[in-house]
Amino acid sequence: MKAIFTGLFLGLIFFSSQAQKVPVKFGEVSLANLTMKSYEKDSSASAVILADYGESAIVFSQSSGFSVQFDRIKRIKIFTKDGLKWGDFSIALYKSVSADEKLSGMKATTYNLENGKVVETKLKNDGIFKENYDANTDLVKITFPNVREGSVVEISYRVNSEFLFNFQDWDFQSTIPTVLSEYRIKIPEYFNYDKYMQGYVALDISDETTTSSSIVINSFEREDNGRTVQSTHSSDKIDFMELRNRWVANHVPSFSAEPFMTSLNDYLSKIKFQLAFVKFPDKPLKQYMGSWEDINKTFNESDDFGGQIKANGFLQKTVDEITTGLTTEVEKIEVISNYVKTNVVWDGSKRKYPGLPLRKVLENKIGNSAEINLLLTSMLEKANIKVWPVLISTRDHGLVREETAVSSQFNYVICLARVNEKVLLLDAPEKLLPTGMLPERCLNGRGFAVSKEGFQWIALDAKFKTRMVTSADLILSDDGARSGKLRVDCNGYQALEKRKNYLADGKTEYLKNLVGSHAWELKASDIQNANENMTLAGEMIYVDPFISSSYKNNPFKSEVREYPVDFGSPVEDTFFFKLTVPANYVVDEMPKSKIILMPENGAKYIYNVSQNGNLITVTSMFHINKSLFTQIEYPALREFYSQIVSKQAEQIVLKKK
Repeated sequence: MKAIFTGLFLGLIFFSSQAQKVPVKFGEVSLANLTMKSYEKDSSASAVILADYGESAIVFSQSSGFSVQFDRIKRIKIFTKDGLKWGDFSIALYKSVSADEKLSGMKATTYNLENGKVVETKLKNDGIFKENYDANTDLVKITFPNVREGSVVEISYRVNSEFLFNFQDWDFQSTIPTVLSEYRIKIPEYFNYDKYMQGYVALDISDETTTSSSIVINSFEREDNGRTVQSTHSSDKIDFMELRNRWVANHVPSFSAEPFMTSLNDYLSKIKFQLAFVKFPDKPLKQYMGSWEDINKTFNESDDFGGQIKANGFLQKTVDEITTGLTTEVEKIEVISNYVKTNVVWDGSKRKYPGLPLRKVLENKIGNSAEINLLLTSMLEKANIKVWPVLISTRDHGLVREETAVSSQFNYVICLARVNEKVLLLDAPEKLLPTGMLPERCLNGRGFAVSKEGFQWIALDAKFKTRMVTSADLILSDDGARSGKLRVDCNGYQALEKRKNYLADGKTEYLKNLVGSHAWELKASDIQNANENMTLAGEMIYVDPFISSSYKNNPFKSEVREYPVDFGSPVEDTFFFKLTVPANYVVDEMPKSKIILMPENGAKYIYNVSQNGNLITVTSMFHINKSLFTQIEYPALREFYSQIVSKQAEQIVLKKK
C-alpha cells in the first residue's frame, strides 16, 4: 500500500467489474415527456421528477490521493405555474480554509415543444450564481433558461471532494412526486461509513455486493551516473475489495406537509452517511466520527465560539454600568438580556458561528443568531453568572441524532444561565418573549451545552403552556338586537403570536382579525351588532356560542399519518360564553354537555352548557397535555378533534313566545 503514496507516478488504472447500465442519460428526453399534461399517479402535482440518478465513488488520483466523486443527472417535468419554481436549482459545495469541493462538467438544458418540434435552450453563464452561504458552504445556484408550463428541465454535473467525511447523502423523496430515484455507491474496503435510512418509502431495489477491484500504478525512475541515463519502468497492482450498493425507488409519492410537524428533513425518505473510520493495510486505524467529547473540546477552544465568551473585554464596562445596584443574579440576567435585545436586531439568519467580531455587531446593531446569543453569553459571563453556550438544531433544521457525533447537525446556538441550580434557557434574538422562555423554533429535542468542564445534553422542552382564555358576554334585546363584550387573555406562545400580529398589523387590523369573518362593529374591546353568530329566522334565533375560539375544521385530514404530531408545547384553550335572553324568548334546543378524553389523559375536552333563568352559559375547555403524539396515537387524536368540531358546530335555538 505504501507505493500508492510514495511512488513516482506516470499513470494509474482503476479496474473493476463491469457496472450495470445507467438508467438515464443526459439529453435523452422523449417526446412523451414533453407532451404529458399531468402525472397519472398524482394529477394534482405541479411538477414531477422524471428521473434522479446519482452515483458516488471513492476514487484515487496522483495529485490528491483518495477523494469522493459524485455524479448526478436530474430531469423534471413542469406542468403548472406553481411548478415553475423547479426551474431553479442549487448545489451545495463544502469548503474549509485549505480546500473546497470542485464542481465540473455541469450541463443544464430546458426542453420545450414548439410547433411539434423539440427546442433545446442551454444554460449560459448568466444563469449561474455562486453564493457564500456560511463558513463551510457555498451554494451554486442555477436558473434554467426559457422555462414555462410544459417544459422539461435537465441537469448533469460532477462534484469532486477531498472531504471523505462528506460522502453524499441521497433523497429518494421530494415535495413533488418522483418517477425514478436511484443511487449507487462504490467504496473500497479501507473506508467504513455508518449509513442509515429514514422515511417511510419502501425501496424497490436494495442490493449490496462485494467485488474484487484493483489499482495498477505505472511508475518509472531515472538514474544518471554521469555517462549514461537509465530508466526503470515498473507496475504495481494493488488488489482490494470494493463495497457496492444500489438503491432504487419507483413512483415515489410527494411528501405532503401535515399540521404540527417539525422539519421535512426529519421525515423525507433518504439515506445518510457518516465516515466512521479508515483502515489501510499495515496502518493504524484512523477514527473520523470522533465523539461528543471531541466536539465539545473543539467548540470550547475555538476562537470563534468559546473564545468569544472569555474575550471581548470591552463589554465589562457596559456590564458594570447596567448592573450597578442590582443584587440578585436573576435581576442581572434580566437587565443584560434586555440590553442585548434592545441594542441588536436579529437579521433572521440561523447560525452557530458569528460572522463578525462582537464589537462590530454592537456597532452595526444587527447580527445573526450566533452573534447575538454569544454576545449575551459573554456579557453574562462578565457579570459572574454561570453561563454556557448551547448548540441546538431548530425545528425546521431537523432532529439531532445523539448516537452520531457530528456537529453539522446543529445550526443555532442559545444561552444557558444557571442560578441556584435552576436552569434558564435564553434566546436574545426573540425580543417579545420573557426571559427564560425559548421560542417555539428552539423546542426540538435536546441541546448540546459546551463547557470546559464537559458537555451536557439539555432538554429543550416548553416551560410554559400555550394558553388562551376567551370570555364573551352578550345581551339579546326584546327587538332582537345584540350587543356585548369580548375579552381575550393569552399566555405563553399564544401571547407571543398575538403580540407579533398586533405590532405587524396595527390595532385596527388586529381587532378585525381577532373576530375572524364575523361582520362585527368593533369599539376597543367592545362588540356591537354581533350578527353572524346569531341568525334570525322568523320567530327563531340560532346562536353559535363560539365567537372567536372555535374549531371549525379538523386540521388532521389524512386518515393515516406516518410521522409524529408535534405541538411544540402543551395547549390550553378555554372559552366562556354568556347570553342574556329577553323575556319574550325561550330556549327551544340546547346542546348537551360532553366530556371527550384521549387515552392516558393525552388530551381532554370539556363542554358544559347550563341555563339559569334568562342566562345561558357555555364553557369549553380544550387541553393538549403533552407536546408529542406518535403515529400509533394519531387515529385517536384525529377522532378527538373530529368530535370537538362536531360538538362546537351545535347551536342554541331560541324561540319567540
